[in-house]
Amino acid sequence: MRFTEISDYQVRPGRLTEWRPRAEEAAWVDDPRPPSYVQEAHLRNARAQRDSGRGTPTWLATAFELPGRLDPEALESALLAWTDRHETLRSSLRCVPSPRGGTDLRRRTLAGGAVSIERRLIGEVARADEVGKHVEELFDHATSPLDWPPYVFVTVERPDSSTIYLGLDHTNVDGYSILLIAHEIRELYAAAVAGDRAELAETGSYLEFSRLERDEASVIGGEHETIAAWREFVRTEGGELPAFPLAVGGRQEVPVPQSSTCTWLLDPDQADSFEAACRKGGEGFFAGVLACLGIAGHEVSGRPSFRALAPFHTRSEARWAASLGWYIGLIPLHIRVAGEGNFHNLTRSAAAAARDRRPMAKVPFARVCEVLDLPLEPRFVVSYMDMRRTPGAREWREWNTCAFHSRMTGSDEVYVWIHRNHEGVYVTCRYPDTEAGNRNVLRYIGHLRRVIDEIAARGSYAIAGLPAIPPADIAIHW
Repeated sequence: MRFTEISDYQVRPGRLTEWRPRAEEAAWVDDPRPPSYVQEAHLRNARAQRDSGRGTPTWLATAFELPGRLDPEALESALLAWTDRHETLRSSLRCVPSPRGGTDLRRRTLAGGAVSIERRLIGEVARADEVGKHVEELFDHATSPLDWPPYVFVTVERPDSSTIYLGLDHTNVDGYSILLIAHEIRELYAAAVAGDRAELAETGSYLEFSRLERDEASVIGGEHETIAAWREFVRTEGGELPAFPLAVGGRQEVPVPQSSTCTWLLDPDQADSFEAACRKGGEGFFAGVLACLGIAGHEVSGRPSFRALAPFHTRSEARWAASLGWYIGLIPLHIRVAGEGNFHNLTRSAAAAARDRRPMAKVPFARVCEVLDLPLEPRFVVSYMDMRRTPGAREWREWNTCAFHSRMTGSDEVYVWIHRNHEGVYVTCRYPDTEAGNRNVLRYIGHLRRVIDEIAARGSYAIAGLPAIPPADIAIHW
């Protein structure tokens, strides 16, 4: 499975149908449970963008195939069972006037069994690119976090198999949630076809997680060690968060479209060799990835240190393991590269930095901004996820499973996601679609690939001194 754009997906055309969840107004019940911090920040930003006329889609999605001729009733049963399984899909957050001025967010929730599905036949679509275009446009317009439902399904039927797309706004899912969907829907569908009950483990509700998170984070003040660490990290960046090490076109008053790239870094054997090199230095794959990201940044820009934000999951209890939701916290990373000499030394430093910062992910980033009273915006974010133990991961290729992100706009944001699955290791990246962004981010990714290749082939890497690079391409001069 790859995280990429819908236009990259290989789908066979067929008969296209939209499937939209519906609920009676009388079925909604007021729910005192608050939004999570990241949900509230996301929704307030979405409303501000819509009010300014600059709304942008923020959905995540997946697609996979179901075998044989589609049984529509069985699929509807599976989709409804899946909606009942994950309470966040049956809940809505609305902005209401606050007695203190401004607006508050209020939750309403549907009981299990209160959702129905309305089908709309679009008809035969003859070309794969037309399928992708229709699905992407539907997701752009039918997954707003400000409305319910913020998700929609599409099927493409053929005599021998069908493809199902599921698109959901980020409010309800994180990247790992997207990986869980294919296995769950296929299990529920197979059970419905056979007239059986799917054997899926019980899972907790993201609404309960959100309540617990609020209870814990709301009492955190300015003297908390996590807040103090963020304050110092921001201070050293001049009151902002770190930017990508090379120029990407500067901050724009009006956000510009973001470009993206998705490319393989290692095949399975190379990935095993890279992991062996990490273990030789006494650390794991993730620390090795961080070291390579740091080496690439140092060798293309001359920066002595690697500074970025990194997401960590907050699924701290077994009940959240298979739960749909946005279970992500951010940590600030500062890893000294200059003077480390080689990959193994830097890997140990990277591992120590990540271990030291890991507990900070428990404090929601939105709460950090609230306590610091700073409108901080992530500018350079790096992520690693090992997908291999996700339920169904070994079958993803057989199922033609893929994950997607919406097209985005931004100012100077650069996000780098590195994923490992049973087919190898790949990198997905999004960045400003500017002349500098396209030149310098691809320069960075290209060098990252060369570094990782050498470590996989030779087992180590000698970190170079400062390179010669056009001064205009360096984001910050040292």
